[in-house]
Amino acid sequence: MSWLIDTLVTTGALIALVLLIRRPVSRHFGPGMAYALWGLPLLRLFLPPLVLPAAPAPAQATELVVVTDATAAAATPALSFAWIEPLMTGLWLAGVAGFLVWRLLGYRALRGALLAEARPVGRVEDIRLIETPAAPTPLAFGLTDKVIALPLGFMAQPDRAARDLAIVHELEHHRGRDLAVNMAMQPLLALHWFNPLAWLAWRALRRDQEAACDARVVAGRDHSTRAAYGALIADYARAPRVSLAASIACPVVGEASVIHRLRSLTMTDPTPVRRTIGRLLLAGAALALPLTASVSYAAAQTDVAPPAPPAAPAAPEAPAAPQIHREHRIVIVEKAGAEKGDDASLKTRVIEKDGKTIVIKTDKALTEAEIDAKVEQALAALPDVPSVPPVPGNGERRVIVQRINGDHAAHAMAIAGPDREKSAIACADGAKISTFESEAPSADGKKQKVVMRFCSAGAAMAKAADGLKTARERISKDANLSPAIRDDILKQLDAEIERLSKQG
Repeated sequence: MSWLIDTLVTTGALIALVLLIRRPVSRHFGPGMAYALWGLPLLRLFLPPLVLPAAPAPAQATELVVVTDATAAAATPALSFAWIEPLMTGLWLAGVAGFLVWRLLGYRALRGALLAEARPVGRVEDIRLIETPAAPTPLAFGLTDKVIALPLGFMAQPDRAARDLAIVHELEHHRGRDLAVNMAMQPLLALHWFNPLAWLAWRALRRDQEAACDARVVAGRDHSTRAAYGALIADYARAPRVSLAASIACPVVGEASVIHRLRSLTMTDPTPVRRTIGRLLLAGAALALPLTASVSYAAAQTDVAPPAPPAAPAAPEAPAAPQIHREHRIVIVEKAGAEKGDDASLKTRVIEKDGKTIVIKTDKALTEAEIDAKVEQALAALPDVPSVPPVPGNGERRVIVQRINGDHAAHAMAIAGPDREKSAIACADGAKISTFESEAPSADGKKQKVVMRFCSAGAAMAKAADGLKTARERISKDANLSPAIRDDILKQLDAEIERLSKQG
């Protein structure tokens, strides 16, 4: 889809450029060079997108530890307008298809009408000459079965010179492949069916096409022949439209085309030097077209295996892809009094539900109904857990500890991976966010950086210290962290727990 959009924009810009420079080019380098300019947007239409190879992505080991509080706010879903783009694209492509069908059916109907009551009157090379009542003026049509349609009685008219010039004009349309150009332009017009600039371009192309054909007809002829040919063009100026066929009157553009063509006949032919300069400039523009091509990159390959040598033993099965291990633990602490210190003396119950471990610590005995109510309340209040996208093709481990302890529970987060700097933590009002970083080699020898954030104020200090103790307990048991990083995190947590305990 991006290739179509790029093609639409680029061809539209080239059409505007040709419309701007076609007249000066015609004056300095001749009508044929102005007609050739329309090859630039046409070539760009059929220019395929360039696909560049992508370098293999190096495999990386990623370990992720997230410690957060269950009171983190859930993200508000954003309003989406994703349906607009597919709708507009569908309307555009439907217009493209409808335009092409309309143009081709119109040409087919014209050809059928011209041949319906036609009678042959001659042949030039592989081109048939016919007379038909459906032809108001001489006109050329057909790509493989080439035909020149003439009005009834055209071959018997007394002015043989004018008759021959009109037939030569239509022969030049076939020899110059003008009918093929008209057909090839239809996909470009279809792509821009809604663009008024494209319709101006179609009319300008037909004018330049007829002027270039005129130049080929009168090339090397004397002044009297040019005058007679100009009078012939003026006589046919009021003919009706003929769709994609080519007529000496070029009726699709009316009187403005006739004036342009008559003016072109009075111009001095370009010198060989000017003609050569014009061709070089046009060739340079055509060679520069690939610079406007749509560029995409092949998908990066994470592992490219070399070809196996002949008679080599079968390769062993590849190890299973690393799995993402998620452990979700919720700790609920309730104390009737305000005493501080360790939770070892509290009564503890552990419940497994919905893939989560709920630990309830209280200083009084609870009934089964009270325990069930607290579990349901904790699960209902559980917010979304901050997430970090895993690196494609690599393993990820997430250890999540959530502590529910009232409205002012402690918050903490440890992030390792490419999005560690973007991860945010929500603290209670007035809370201070403390941050430290750790970098040490992991088990495979690669460097790994961890960012640790936690709320160190704004809640009761003893409760904050309890939250960090729970986080410390889980991190200390995580065997997937490298020893150096785990020791660094625990050291920082111990210092913060000690500071909060003294302040509490």
